[in-house]
Amino acid sequence: MPQAGWIFNEKRCIGCRSCYVACKAENNTPLRTDWRWVMARETGGFPHVKREFLSLACNHCKEPACLKACPENAISKRDKDGVVLIDQDKCIGCRYCAAVCPYEAPKIDTDTNKAGKCTMCVHRLEQGLLPACATACITGAIQFVPDFGEASGPVPEGFVNRAFTHPNINFILM
Repeated sequence: MPQAGWIFNEKRCIGCRSCYVACKAENNTPLRTDWRWVMARETGGFPHVKREFLSLACNHCKEPACLKACPENAISKRDKDGVVLIDQDKCIGCRYCAAVCPYEAPKIDTDTNKAGKCTMCVHRLEQGLLPACATACITGAIQFVPDFGEASGPVPEGFVNRAFTHPNINFILM
């Protein structure tokens, strides 16, 4: 089964949040419901302080904890590309998916009180387009990979151990 994934290049990210804005606009998410977010952090010590940014969203894991936790079978993983989706008709808003996801991807929609998360813009993928965040990224820091393979390499400080869910994201770090 092919598995879609992400490559995030921290060296290229300037923290402009165009990915965040594109995600909100494309998916029409409520004001306080963010499917993609940009974290800013400072590293180093004076006088060599650096500001770094991480753009994160659902990693569409090979073994999604959210899928296993859902009591209503509202979460599924597509066979054709491994994209993890939440069926809004089945979701009861129990928040179990949000509680177990180590990457904090599922969010409760403030309008519907149901879980939602990054869909990799599956509606765009069906048209042969890239996810909105990858298209909007002015530096190319976010790359969509249709056939991801295996995640490998370093992870940012604080990123949860890959062995838990096998997230489909690789990082190029500073």
